[in-house]
Amino acid sequence: MFTKKGDDAALAKLRDAPAPFGEIGVRLHSIIRESAPSLEPIVRWGLPFYVKDGKDICYIKPDKEYIVFGFGEVVNPARQEGEHMHPVAWTFTSLDAATEARVRALVEKAAA
Repeated sequence: MFTKKGDDAALAKLRDAPAPFGEIGVRLHSIIRESAPSLEPIVRWGLPFYVKDGKDICYIKPDKEYIVFGFGEVVNPARQEGEHMHPVAWTFTSLDAATEARVRALVEKAAA
């Protein structure tokens, strides 16, 4: 498995996505880095992951029709007690202020 580390590697991968998903990916990257500066961006399996203490916290997966933002199953800030199903990933076709705020809150919780 070939891994590249750092913001430049993650941003290069995200910018390769078709419009507007490359721009959304770059914005998600910024939200993640602002919300949890302790997370290290790496590119593994062709995807930007954000890692803390060797554990995958979240990732971004660009596609031609959407972009996916998700968390690992171990560190899942969207998990709710009493629920039988727990979301681990979301697809985006656009971003608005409310969605950015939700992403920011989830990343902060996961990285804590």
